[in-house]
Amino acid sequence: THGWVVDGEGKKQSKSLGNVTAPHEIIDKSGAEILRLWAAAVDYTEDVRCSDEILSRVVDSYRKFRNTLRYALGNMDGFDPKTDAVVEGEMLSIDRWALASLDEVTTKVVEGYKTYDFQEAYGVLYHFCTVTLSARYFDIIKDRLYIYAPRSIERRSAQTALYRITDTLCRLLAPILVFTSDEAWENIPGQTLSSVHIAEFPDAESQPDGALISDWERIFAIRDEVLKSLEEARVAKKIGSSLDAKVIVTTDAGTTRFLLDYFSQLRYIFIVSQVEVRE
Repeated sequence: THGWVVDGEGKKQSKSLGNVTAPHEIIDKSGAEILRLWAAAVDYTEDVRCSDEILSRVVDSYRKFRNTLRYALGNMDGFDPKTDAVVEGEMLSIDRWALASLDEVTTKVVEGYKTYDFQEAYGVLYHFCTVTLSARYFDIIKDRLYIYAPRSIERRSAQTALYRITDTLCRLLAPILVFTSDEAWENIPGQTLSSVHIAEFPDAESQPDGALISDWERIFAIRDEVLKSLEEARVAKKIGSSLDAKVIVTTDAGTTRFLLDYFSQLRYIFIVSQVEVRE
């Protein structure tokens, strides 16, 4: 029988015509996980395309998923969820925001699987790992994880969030990254189930904290402007690292009052040494 095959430009062909890419060639070159991830990422309602360029992008996506799991696992050293987990009401605000965002992702991804919209599930997971976690959350909490006392509430709060994020990501990634999710699952602290594939999908909070999410989206919009200014200063050779800088935020009265509620966290959010807020 004719299996699915495509040529280098993404045009569908029959195996008998030659000049095609067979699945085992992709597996031999990049591994079965890349083929699985490609199958989840493509829009199967239209002509399915595959090429070296497309597969290269899939490989980049795979690395992002894997590195996200590695970072989270690496920063749970010394953490026991049975004795060290912080109850959500006592966690730092940004850690609670990360978990609220995780609930939104869980709802969308599980719905995507139920409706066979694998591309949607893939897209939501990819955005969560690259933007919500890598560009925002991980970037902000890294100093807290490295410089606070190992058993401090600040570090345990972040580790609690990382634990729940990793547990949930492994479950949600299991259908499309079979081996990678199971490998990460085996390294989660306090794990009792032998495989993620005998675990269930996570349950999301029915009503995520909308006010919390809205507040942090506002903070991140301000942070984006600060990061632009820091990059301009870096290009102009005024600073090297962002930690060389003191940031002065001048804004309207309402935004000033809003930022003052988060003032103690701003230097970590902007990753600078000092922050001043002026009306």
